[in-house]
Amino acid sequence: MAQAEQSAHPVQHLRQAVASLEASALRCLTRPGKIAVHRLRTSTRRVQAQLELLSTLPGLPPHDLQANKATRLLKQLRQAAGRVRDIDVQRDLVRGEVADGAAVDVTPHSSELRCEARRLRRILKRNGEEATDRLLRLLHKQRARLPIVFTELLDALTTAESVALNEAELIAMTRDCFRKLRVPSLPDAAPQEPGALHEIRKRAKLARYLAESAPRSFLEAHHLAARYEELQQAGGEWHDWLVLSEFATDELGNVAMLPHRFAAHVESALQEFQRRLSYKI
Repeated sequence: MAQAEQSAHPVQHLRQAVASLEASALRCLTRPGKIAVHRLRTSTRRVQAQLELLSTLPGLPPHDLQANKATRLLKQLRQAAGRVRDIDVQRDLVRGEVADGAAVDVTPHSSELRCEARRLRRILKRNGEEATDRLLRLLHKQRARLPIVFTELLDALTTAESVALNEAELIAMTRDCFRKLRVPSLPDAAPQEPGALHEIRKRAKLARYLAESAPRSFLEAHHLAARYEELQQAGGEWHDWLVLSEFATDELGNVAMLPHRFAAHVESALQEFQRRLSYKI
């Protein structure tokens, strides 16, 4: 039986995350489907999480210049892939809304509801095609640069390959990462501002990926990762409905039916998100 790992190695995990990112980028170039785009976006998050962890560790060799280049490239990829993903999710939400039993009942307004949904889906389809084209252009443009940027970063960190963290250290750093929020007194306060809630969602995602980088033997760290994932998903559902609600209002106007239905989903998802925030993590 293989001996359980007793330490987390941030630089080694960064190397693995970079390899996954490069594979995801190549896969996305070949077939930019939903799964490929999702993996690309997730890969950028996992690499960024390791960079943030490394930025808190003392005594590492100088690598700020290389890390900054990598961070800028990650942001470009993440935003481009995120745009494609968001539109895919919005199309699914619109489709699900009119497919729901309550929505398809024969009522004087059912045909109007379907008409609004068809209009939104057409616009989203066009937007999705444009976003996919932009993502592919970016990947083609950065295809040669991507491995160079991360090779330079990893070369700068070569002497830190042996740096190790025990489970307590990794958990403490993960919690510190989440608490670097620009909102007061979490979780005692229940933020209402979309900007603050969006920041919480992003930090929960980053903390989750940090905790998930732990060896399998770090059971407490993986339990913590699951808690952050639940918070992230609740925040993600709220954010998806919020973006769709605002988009539908812009395209259809305040008197249309779908924006009001989406707004109700926003409120329901917000309540669940804030309920999750009341849990101590």
